[in-house]
Amino acid sequence: MFPAAAQAPIAYRWCGRVALTRDFLPHLHEPAPGLLIDVGCMGRGVGLQTAMGRAIAAYLTSARADDLPVPLTGIRGIPLHQFRRLYLSAIIAWYRLRDGGLA
Repeated sequence: MFPAAAQAPIAYRWCGRVALTRDFLPHLHEPAPGLLIDVGCMGRGVGLQTAMGRAIAAYLTSARADDLPVPLTGIRGIPLHQFRRLYLSAIIAWYRLRDGGLA
């Protein structure tokens, strides 16, 4: 794809799961006082988490939730999550078929 970069060494790389939320927005949860869960970067984690880290630090020192960039919300389950392996396997197989086969 990038012939000019073919011989350039790769110094760093990222791999892992991308945290998606059902509404495609970041979420902050506080299941216990002072314990914050920050999820849903949708692949924009470097810039978003730099800013979110500052906001969370300010919140932890002031306890003013109104200063957070997103509201604190309750943790909600994902409907039919217990069947995720089944439906994800079916979706992946469908797209493989659409892309020209299962091989």
